[in-house]
Amino acid sequence: MQKTFDALLVGYYGMHNTGDDMLMAATAEGAKALYGASRLAATCPKGSEVAQWLECAPVQSRKQRVRAQDRALKYVGAWRSEHILIGGGSVFHTAKDIAQKRHYLKLSGNAEHRAVGVGLGPFVDTEAEKQCAAFLNEAAFTGVRDRDSYDIAKSIAPAANVALTYDLAPGLVESDAFKSALASQRDNAIGFALCPKERFEGYSQRETNRLLKLAAAAKQWHRESGAGIRLFDFNGHPTLGDAQVHQEFMNLLDGVPVEYLPYYANPYHCIAAISRTKMMVAMRLHAAIFSFLTKTPYLSLNYHPKCDNWCRDSQHSPQYAFDSATFDVEALTKSGFDILNGHYLEPQLAIAAARDEALKNWEAL
Repeated sequence: MQKTFDALLVGYYGMHNTGDDMLMAATAEGAKALYGASRLAATCPKGSEVAQWLECAPVQSRKQRVRAQDRALKYVGAWRSEHILIGGGSVFHTAKDIAQKRHYLKLSGNAEHRAVGVGLGPFVDTEAEKQCAAFLNEAAFTGVRDRDSYDIAKSIAPAANVALTYDLAPGLVESDAFKSALASQRDNAIGFALCPKERFEGYSQRETNRLLKLAAAAKQWHRESGAGIRLFDFNGHPTLGDAQVHQEFMNLLDGVPVEYLPYYANPYHCIAAISRTKMMVAMRLHAAIFSFLTKTPYLSLNYHPKCDNWCRDSQHSPQYAFDSATFDVEALTKSGFDILNGHYLEPQLAIAAARDEALKNWEAL
């Protein structure tokens, strides 16, 4: 049967998330390089700005009108596609979602399918672990982005074709789009990319406590350096995104100049703004990754194992990595002053080495 699409790109795409937008861009480039793909589809809704930018056909409806409509449309998209590429992110942790990905492989047929730059777990239950093991054995190749995911894969599916690779984003650093986005000089600005994790878990007071501590640090940094604050919405969802937490943070920054950057569909817009920033406080994982790629000094506020894994695997100095829930504000403030005073210890992993690891996701079998 003649397939409509060369490849279906599968991920949390089209949901107004800058990190996932960059993963989708990297997956699209990988599909073109690996398969010579020109007809791309993606699991995102019609009208998606990122799909338009990347010239991918969205397979989901603009708004789901009946139960399971989008799941059915994704299955049709898989059936119409020559290859399935599950590109980046923490997409292997629930049994239902992993089972759907296995269906994509079966519906597409026996062509080479792969998952690239993905994280495995934490699994919500034993059934999710079983589904993940089955997927790993059915895929032609799985590239995992961190050592923990690799250890999980080899434990649950020792015979599967799994390799330790890297996050997909570093694979784009030599692209014209990335290089042209880099600023020639930095502003006197400190960036923040926060995540409303506790708010949606019913622990809003914990979020408030973190904001109070961060505001205290930001005010000290401003008083000593004159730096303004630049806020980045990495998630632009109207109710689940970052706007509300950043608005609350702004309300605590009495007299400190603030620049607010809402979500923008092209992630290179964010790359450009971070590359103009003197320092980042990155709670969002890809805010940390973008800081690394643009050689922007950053403090990492880790709220998930994927953040800890990134700091470890990029060899980010422990003095710049903090638990988002329990960090000591004086230690955070001191580390920020070290950076602002020019004493930053860069991650030991070279950007070129990260790029090489990321490109392993696209090596021929």
